Amino acid sequence: MDIARRRAAERVCAQDPARWGVDASQMTLGANHAVEIGTDAAGRVSRARRVDVFDAFLRRGKLSAAGHDAVRRLQDDIAILHRAVGGSGEYAPRVDRSRNPLAFTDRRRAAGRRIEAALSGAGPASARLLAALCEADVVLGHAGCWRRIVARETGESLADGQGAILRAACENLAGAYCLIDRGRRERARGFAAEHAERPGTPA
Repeated sequence: MDIARRRAAERVCAQDPARWGVDASQMTLGANHAVEIGTDAAGRVSRARRVDVFDAFLRRGKLSAAGHDAVRRLQDDIAILHRAVGGSGEYAPRVDRSRNPLAFTDRRRAAGRRIEAALSGAGPASARLLAALCEADVVLGHAGCWRRIVARETGESLADGQGAILRAACENLAGAYCLIDRGRRERARGFAAEHAERPGTPA
């Protein structure tokens, strides 16, 4: 009876979302050597995040915060484009009760346009490299060895050169986003100024 009660209690605990978390034993595997974990007050693993090359470069001072943010911004849009934001639930049949049943499709198209604009502004070499790294990371969950990808996309085989090329690509992407944001602000100011001159025109 004691064993049965203990197992019943374990089943109840397993169904409580507040008790869910990352399996600590999995964090000791070699495949998870680059995973950064956080623990709660009880010492249980509560979150885990894989540290990638962009995080490593930022921590070592080899990549600016703007370059790091630009890569994350690109990855966010790639996730939207590939329906990776909502997880597997996005593929399940659903009844759309929104006013615009194509709203999510519109989001994906907008993300695709943002990706194209950013990568075009970064230049063809940087765009090819960042797309190869970021798409695999977002869609597959792991980009693989970044050095191999840099060597394949650029032909650079020296370790220092590979790091320099990747950092330059991130900074080029940051510059592209800076220009995109500046253009958006200028268009917004122009729109506001145009409607300020015509007070009778509804905004």
